[in-house]
Amino acid sequence: MLTDRPQSYGWLTIALHWVSALLIPVIFGIGFYMVDLSYYDEGYHTLPSLHVSLGLLVGFITLVRILWRLGQRGNPKALPEHGLWVRVASSAMKYALYVMIIAMIATGYLINTAKGDPAMFFDWFGIPATWQLGPDGVDLAGEIHRIVGWLIIILAALHAAAGLMHHFVIRDRTLKRMLKPDRADS
Repeated sequence: MLTDRPQSYGWLTIALHWVSALLIPVIFGIGFYMVDLSYYDEGYHTLPSLHVSLGLLVGFITLVRILWRLGQRGNPKALPEHGLWVRVASSAMKYALYVMIIAMIATGYLINTAKGDPAMFFDWFGIPATWQLGPDGVDLAGEIHRIVGWLIIILAALHAAAGLMHHFVIRDRTLKRMLKPDRADS
């Protein structure tokens, strides 16, 4: 089952979700670590390009996720036992994470291309600079990038905690729907 259905997510949605869920903390960790490196640290010359490449990968995955979701007719519905506040909180969390990921990609791209150089994707190809920022703009983009990065990590942790709470405390199918498509719905 590749596509989403009213009762469960399909394999593509599940795979894109979990790849993002793994990459985002890795990218955050690399970014957190590399900001304090000096020129003579080994990672100073390799980690920024890895951070940028993985960030571009998450940007591409996020674009695919959004387009895939918009193209699905059978997006999973809320579970019947979920009240209004659970549905609102779930939607707010999902949209907040999407908006913040897009903000991270945009600010990271602006920081990386501030001098007119392309944002390189694993040295395979570059995404050209379209808008160059001055020093104040780069500082502002960097501050937004840092703050939004922390917000994403906090929201992702809350999102994970909510999934675990649904599974172990409430004991509903919320987490199971993001682990494996429900064959009964096929």
